[in-house]
This record gives sequence, C-alpha cells and structure tokens, in this order.
Amino acid sequence: MVSCFIFFSAFVSATLLPGSSEVVLLGLASQIPEQWLSLLVVATLGNTLGGLVTFAMGWGAFYFGNRHFSWLPNLNEQAKAKPWLVKYGAWSLLMSWAPVIGDALCFVAGAAKLPVWQSTIAMLIGKAIRYALLLALGNAVVNI
Repeated sequence: MVSCFIFFSAFVSATLLPGSSEVVLLGLASQIPEQWLSLLVVATLGNTLGGLVTFAMGWGAFYFGNRHFSWLPNLNEQAKAKPWLVKYGAWSLLMSWAPVIGDALCFVAGAAKLPVWQSTIAMLIGKAIRYALLLALGNAVVNI
C-alpha cells in the first residue's frame, strides 16, 4: 500500500498536475527508514513514468497540432529555440526533476521528438539522483 501511495504521488508530481512527492517521500522515509531503498526505487519509477506521460503529451501536441491545426505555432521550432535542448539533446532531461522547468522540459523534448530511450534513461538517472540526495539530506537532518 505504501508503494502505491509513493508511486502515485511521484507520478502525479511529474505530470503537468501539481504535486509534492518530495514531502511524501520524506514523510514515509521517516516512518519506515528501513525501506528507504524500495521507496527510492518506487518514487523514481513513478516520477519517470509521469515524465514520460508529459513527454508523450509533447509528442502528441507536435503530431496532432502540426497535422490538424496549421494555425498552431510549430512546436518543433519552439523546441529549437531552446539552445540547451538542441545542444545536449535527450541528456538535457537529466534536469527533468527541476521545479518549474522540469515538466516543460519533458513536454518540449517530446515535441522535438527526441529519442525515447535516451530520454527515458536521462529522466530516470536525473530523478533517481534527486530522490537519493533528498533521502540522504533528510537522513542527515534527522540524525544530527
């Protein structure tokens, strides 16, 4: 049950919907510290899948918008306007965990049709590092 809760929280937090998986993760880790690794894995997977949903929304907006609504701005051109996205490609999604820009980054990466597997791996690595650092910091604060 705990796994479902943290998965759902992390998933929602990675979509365009508001969420605070960090608070949920730290709260659960303080209650069941012996399960920190499973919490880390489940939160990372949930957050990565949520990021992939946002990525797919961007890809769909590009495909559907450019195909059926020619009056919409060309999303691929918007993506090219982001030099860091063009420069680093899918690896820019290592920053997909970042507040505010993370969701937009996943959306624009999908619209730019970046490679799905590279994007998934970059999201997974970035989100895992963020959650691991968060758990380490939370543990350090509790054990001071």
